[in-house]
Amino acid sequence: MDSDDGVTDPIASALLEGPQYQRLRARRHSLFKQSIPRKLAWQAAILGALALVLPLAMTLPASTRGLFPGGDPLSSTPKILLLGAYAGVIEVVAAAGLLYVGYRRLRTGDSLSEHEARHLLSIEDVSSMISLVTGAFAVVAVDGFFLLGHGGEPAVGAFLAAGGGNPFAGTTVPVTVVGVAVPAAVLAAVLFSLSRVLERRLPP
Repeated sequence: MDSDDGVTDPIASALLEGPQYQRLRARRHSLFKQSIPRKLAWQAAILGALALVLPLAMTLPASTRGLFPGGDPLSSTPKILLLGAYAGVIEVVAAAGLLYVGYRRLRTGDSLSEHEARHLLSIEDVSSMISLVTGAFAVVAVDGFFLLGHGGEPAVGAFLAAGGGNPFAGTTVPVTVVGVAVPAAVLAAVLFSLSRVLERRLPP
């Protein structure tokens, strides 16, 4: 092997030369090794998928619309949207955690202590897990039920006959399709923009 060859592997480089945060991150076992900007972009995609409930609700067949309180999917408060609101809150909290970690890394640079670096890595791991696993599954479930509704009476009837409750039944919590979809779309755009900014400014 040529002794003049430099270290080109990014993981090896982080272990040998990187700041405290990057050295600990390279050695840490985690399900999500991606960079913070990449995770924020994924969160933007998840929130974008949540925003799809609006066009999905607007195009439901008449037989499914009748399952909503008052027969209006847009102004009613179906219980399935409680899960959508929960997913949105999860993504916001997780994004705040990732942005905090990114901000601290930008502000402190290479001066993080080992304790501080471990603390930030813990926040990043928890934020990644709840947003990219819990939040993503919740959004898939919400969109899945609205897609089921597009199957019309046969699909929804089969679900109800199998023992499932009406996912579009009303609740007293004032969570509407518009109230979930519009904030989700706005947050998706904001997080994607922030991910591009951090991609340029934050070390990998």
